[in-house]
Amino acid sequence: MTVLDDLLGFLGASPTPFHAVEQARHRLDAAGFRALGESDPWDQLAPGSYYVTSSGTNLFAFVLPAAEHRTRFRIVGAHTDSPNLRLKPNPEYTHEGYAQLGIEVYGGVLLNSWLDRDLGLAGRVLVRHGGAIVERLVRIDRPLLRVPQLAIHLDREVNDKGLVLNRQDHLAPVLGLGAGTLVTLIADAAQVPADRVVGHELMLFDLTPPALGGQAGEFIFSARLDNLAMCHAAIAALTRATQPISIPVIALFDHEEVGSVSAAGAGGAVLPRVLERLVPDREAFHQACARSTCVSADMAHAVHPNYASKHEPRHKPMLNGGPIIKTNTQQRYATTAATAAMFAELCRDEDVPVQQYAVRTDMPCGSTIGPITSTLLGIPTVDAGNPTLSMHSAREMGGSRDPELMTRVLARYLRS
Repeated sequence: MTVLDDLLGFLGASPTPFHAVEQARHRLDAAGFRALGESDPWDQLAPGSYYVTSSGTNLFAFVLPAAEHRTRFRIVGAHTDSPNLRLKPNPEYTHEGYAQLGIEVYGGVLLNSWLDRDLGLAGRVLVRHGGAIVERLVRIDRPLLRVPQLAIHLDREVNDKGLVLNRQDHLAPVLGLGAGTLVTLIADAAQVPADRVVGHELMLFDLTPPALGGQAGEFIFSARLDNLAMCHAAIAALTRATQPISIPVIALFDHEEVGSVSAAGAGGAVLPRVLERLVPDREAFHQACARSTCVSADMAHAVHPNYASKHEPRHKPMLNGGPIIKTNTQQRYATTAATAAMFAELCRDEDVPVQQYAVRTDMPCGSTIGPITSTLLGIPTVDAGNPTLSMHSAREMGGSRDPELMTRVLARYLRS
């Protein structure tokens, strides 16, 4: 199976971070990786391939080489979360005869992109089972919900003055007519009686599957390219990193879209703890960090043909133009001249084109996990990613040739 085909399958099977981690585990299992628990002893780990998750929404995987090669880390970081609409703890209510669900906007959502779409519901349900509370992943994969837009007849100036949406009042999806049946729906999806459901973390998702588009199949149309495309590239690259001469690690974090400040995010302590356990002692850990580097892999902005003036004139990356190195002197990206040169050389070695991105000086710049992990660990980091359009829309757009290019570069980096 090609990288592109597997990516499309990964995107379609991962409507939430919970499902993305599950899909990552399936691929790592198939490649011979072994699951670890955080509370397991790691001091006697034999050379081999391993992974661990601390939350069900993050994942850390690594290849442990022979003892003489455990002197530095090669880290690829990405994130499993994407902007979306998430249910509140008590979401059900009725209004004007409609059953509706209260939602909270997660991350920097392009709000209008969620209107008039056929939406499913997916996530994690907590249920009573045998005297304990266990987790069940659920996915209601049918047109269950919709956020209908107000008709133009009742908003005559919308096309001239723009659409203004109040997050509390205008984004509540319609579930049906009359009283809601959410608990029954999610209990059926979890295959348990409704009285055993004790909690949930549920998210809306667009039912339209990932697809190739364009006149020659040169595009990918999909939800969650940012940032599941880079998670997939990291996973695929790690499975290619055979016989490494350092410790290759991939760190797939949650909560990047809301600042990374959480136990499952890049600002948490899990990655430093994981890395420290892969070397003999704390002194060896500090020495290894001093020799290490990190690639923060997150999707990047391609030039938009209808809004080219929004881009810095000499930094206009193209879809299918290869990986993008992202630079910002305000440290919103962690790239330095040295780490940019390192990544560019990896691209040259793989005969992969490389592009540069910088934001316009009169516009604010987004950020990534790069500055966070670089600060926590003191490790030189480069921010890089594949080009995309419609970032943070319910439906994004990328290039179909870029996934293989990035995977090759990351694989070379991890085994170097």
